[in-house]
Amino acid sequence: MYKEAFPVELRRYYYSFFGDEAEELMRTLREPVEKYYIRVNTLKISRDRLIENLRKEGLKPKRSPYLEEGIYFEREGPNFSDDYNPNLPKVVANKFASESVYQGAQLYAPGVLKADKGIGEGDQIQIRDPKGLLVGIGIARMNAKEMIISTRGVAVEVTMPKFKLPSLNELKSYEKGYFYAQSLPSMVASHVLDPKEEDLIIDMAAAPGGKTSHIAQLLENRGEVLALDKSKNRLSKMKNELERLGIKNVKLIQMDSRNLPELGIQADKILLDAPCTALGVRPKLWETRTPKDIDATARYQKQFINAAIKSLRKGGVLVYSTCTLSYEENEGNVMYMLKKGLKLEEQKLFIGSLGIGINKAQRFYPHKHKTQGFFIARLRKVS
Repeated sequence: MYKEAFPVELRRYYYSFFGDEAEELMRTLREPVEKYYIRVNTLKISRDRLIENLRKEGLKPKRSPYLEEGIYFEREGPNFSDDYNPNLPKVVANKFASESVYQGAQLYAPGVLKADKGIGEGDQIQIRDPKGLLVGIGIARMNAKEMIISTRGVAVEVTMPKFKLPSLNELKSYEKGYFYAQSLPSMVASHVLDPKEEDLIIDMAAAPGGKTSHIAQLLENRGEVLALDKSKNRLSKMKNELERLGIKNVKLIQMDSRNLPELGIQADKILLDAPCTALGVRPKLWETRTPKDIDATARYQKQFINAAIKSLRKGGVLVYSTCTLSYEENEGNVMYMLKKGLKLEEQKLFIGSLGIGINKAQRFYPHKHKTQGFFIARLRKVS
């Protein structure tokens, strides 16, 4: 059934690059990550102390073997098979809500698309995505009509999701800013940048703030990080997040990063986590992207790359990362940068796989590394 989640053209694309591994890759993309990571905010607390706090709050945190600031939780499930068909009234949720329920979240009323007539508060029901995939079973906390017309509140209390990841945003440790939910590869990218206090650092696509706040943390709130995003709303949320974490060395700038050269800055280090097709994001209940989207996005990314190169001093470092799996958006764009006068460098922290045809680039595969799909390259401007 997992194959049906991917367009035929994309399936062919995966087979062309990943061969026999394509099927396992697609199957794994359908599921949440096996190890759900958070980053300890060492500006406020040590890892051991946070682990102690999380255990008191009923969780089972484990230490990352790769990063001193890394903690992970093991995924629970699956709790039922794809072909399980409970004889229960049905609620259909939108794609976003379905993916949340699939991982253990409650179903809120704004996420409900349809509900069987006759569903009453307290009834046991099944939740399916718009294409019919069973994502969870739960207890209705509204009747069918209320689920459709309500704009807030829990519509279904999910008692048996397909998978279970920890719910963290209600924890006291979260409120106090002791951690940030961030994938392992995303944390690796900030270490590959290797920020120093004397560096002028730019994060070109900063919101929602995971890598920016990690860079600031690695700098121990010293130096300066310029964080760019074109969305006023996303920057506003990021500002609140930085305040929660106690970050003080980040300057937020609302602008389209493709216009970065207009600032006239020559940065020492730039992080470009490029807008991408997000083919590596999990879980992928179904995918709509095709190779045409990959080609269009790779061209779009070159606009950001060109801006980054112009705004990087000679000898400066650019770390380029994506959360996608395609060659064109990753190694293909690295080849483009090499022609523009950049040189690939070894990475300080390398725990993934080698790039496709490029040894110094780092890839994370969902089926191999139990993470999101991710790509990282470190380049230096030599001419």
